[in-house]
Amino acid sequence: MFTLLILDDDKNILDSLSKEISSLYPNINIITFSDFETFSENYSVLDYQFVLSDVFFGDVNGIKAHKIISKNGKTPVAYMSGNDPTTFDVYDAPHVYFLPKPIQIEKLNNALNKLFNAENFLRVKSFSSEHIVNFDDIYYLGSDRRIVHIVCKDNIYNVYAKLDSYVSLLDRGFIRISKSYIVNKKHIKGKEKDQVFLNNGETLPISRSYQKEVDDNL
Repeated sequence: MFTLLILDDDKNILDSLSKEISSLYPNINIITFSDFETFSENYSVLDYQFVLSDVFFGDVNGIKAHKIISKNGKTPVAYMSGNDPTTFDVYDAPHVYFLPKPIQIEKLNNALNKLFNAENFLRVKSFSSEHIVNFDDIYYLGSDRRIVHIVCKDNIYNVYAKLDSYVSLLDRGFIRISKSYIVNKKHIKGKEKDQVFLNNGETLPISRSYQKEVDDNL
């Protein structure tokens, strides 16, 4: 399960957004704050993967506080505001979407799609639910007939698909070691002949046809 942080000083908007987003993404965990001071006091213990923040958050400018909100740029942020964006420069802070208020459902959907498909995350649609997984948390993807098992640090997601559907990961720090496995290079602890050793203790086989590619990339 992934967590979305929503920051807005209007509690009615927080409640409305929480209900609407929960209806669209039933498996999402949502945490909200209506004042920046309370958020700052809890910041160090908060675990969230995405942020939807008002530009003007009480007396705080969310754009100027972007470094804190985004955890030094590691967490994607979508901004929202009822003010004319020409009165401030939203591009002073990296963001994936600007959501104007009053919020329209179509625009909210666009913002969430941009947010959840941000650069460092994989959107996983398993049999009964949808999840957003950080690339760094993925050990490998393994194919078993028509099922792809996405093995992560805390979970395994089973997706009805072909492994070829995930070849775009090869441009994001992953390597294919056989027709059945795509592996996150960050989690490869070592290699010996025709196998790789992963940080989670597993050993995966390297196909002969992929030996040179693996050698060239490790």
